[in-house]
Amino acid sequence: MFKCKDPLGTFITLTSKCWFNHILEEHPIMGQFLSMVKTTIRNPDYIYQSKIDSNCHLHFKRNSHTKYGSFFILVVIEKKEDKPKGYVKTSFPVFNLKKGGVLIWKR
Repeated sequence: MFKCKDPLGTFITLTSKCWFNHILEEHPIMGQFLSMVKTTIRNPDYIYQSKIDSNCHLHFKRNSHTKYGSFFILVVIEKKEDKPKGYVKTSFPVFNLKKGGVLIWKR
């Protein structure tokens, strides 16, 4: 689907398999937010280290939508150990930052 770089210098890939076979299957609302997934990776408001998996970063970007109100797009990035690259594991909307663990970057 795309490759881009986050503010930490990590090159992130979103595969079509992840987008179509996981994200859209599990979170169909995300079909209208593909461009926001890329924006969330490239220009997040917050990046947290996951509480559940230390190899994952959680990128959050606030979004306002006329139908849904104010929320965050969350993109979960699994990082390759000792390498500046990773891939999108999942993405979905959330209404707060509770899923975040340790804050590692803030805009």
